[in-house]
Amino acid sequence: MQLYCVVTVDTEPDCSTSWRRSDPLQFSSVTQGVPQLLRPIWDRFGVRPVYFVSPEVVEDRQSCESLSQEKTKGAEIGAHLHAEYVEPMKKYSHYNGTRSDEYPCYAYDLSTEYKKIQTLTAMIGERLGVNPTSYRAARFGADGDTWQSLQSLGYHVDSSVTPGIDWSYQGGPNFRQYPVQPYFINKENTQRFSEPLLEVPITIQGKRFAFAPDRWLWYRWLRPTHMSAYEQRRLIDDTIRLYRSNDYVVFCLMFHSMEIIPRATPYTRSEWSVAWYVRRLTKVLDGLALKGCSFVTLEELYQIYASLRI
Repeated sequence: MQLYCVVTVDTEPDCSTSWRRSDPLQFSSVTQGVPQLLRPIWDRFGVRPVYFVSPEVVEDRQSCESLSQEKTKGAEIGAHLHAEYVEPMKKYSHYNGTRSDEYPCYAYDLSTEYKKIQTLTAMIGERLGVNPTSYRAARFGADGDTWQSLQSLGYHVDSSVTPGIDWSYQGGPNFRQYPVQPYFINKENTQRFSEPLLEVPITIQGKRFAFAPDRWLWYRWLRPTHMSAYEQRRLIDDTIRLYRSNDYVVFCLMFHSMEIIPRATPYTRSEWSVAWYVRRLTKVLDGLALKGCSFVTLEELYQIYASLRI
C-alpha cells in the first residue's frame, strides 16, 4: 500500500476575524506568509503544495511574484473561483470589503459559470505562465455543470468535494454520500468523458463527537483550522485502517492562506495562535512523513491514477 498526500491552499486576499475582505485589498498571507512561514515547512518535508488562486490574487503583482517563486520550487498553481468574481481583469475595490456567501455552482447557470472559469484560467496563464489543470470551487460549490465545464476547459482534477457534509442548509451542494478516496467522475454525477476528470476529495471522516451538530466544524477534516494535531493524526490512522486493502491511500489536506496571518480570518487572532497553527500543521506533516507518505501535487496524482486506466 502506497500513501500519498496532497497539501492544498485556498489562496485569497487577507480577511478579518468576521471574514470581511481587507479594504483596500491586502495579500500579506501570499507575499509574506507563504515565503516566510510555509516555504521552510515545505522544504523540510519535501511538500509540493497546490495553491488554488482566486482572481484577486492573480491581479496583484507582488502575489504573482511570490507564487512564481513557489512554482520554480515545485508548487502547482490551480484555479479558485469565488461567486463575486464578475469581469476579467476588474479590480475589486468596488466590493468594499464584502465577501460573497454564494456557491458558484448555484449562483450561475452553466454558461455563465463556464465563462467565469474560462476567464480565470486565461488570467492565470497570462499572469503566472501556467495552464492550470486543478480546480477548487469557493465554498466547495461544485456540481455536475462545474465538472462538465472543467473537462471542456482541459482540467484534469477537481478538489471541491467535502465527503459526508451537506451544505444545503446554506444553499450549497450535498456531499453526504460521496466517496472519500479519489475517483474518476462518471455518469452518475456527470456524463462520461473521453478524458475523465479526477475528483480528489478533501480528507474528511465522520464527526468529531457522536452527538455533535451537523455542521462542518464538527466533522473530522485533515485541516489544521479547527482540528488538533492529535485529532488529525487519529484521522490519518483511521483512514489507513479503513482503506488498507487499497493499492493507494490518498490524503488531501487543506487550509486557507490567510489562516497563517494574525487577524486575517476568525481562526488565528494573534501571533500566539498562528504559532500554534503552524505547529499543528508541522506535526501532521511529520506524522505523514514518518508513515512513508509521498507528498505529491494534484497533477502528479492524476498521472498516477490515469496510468491505472490504460
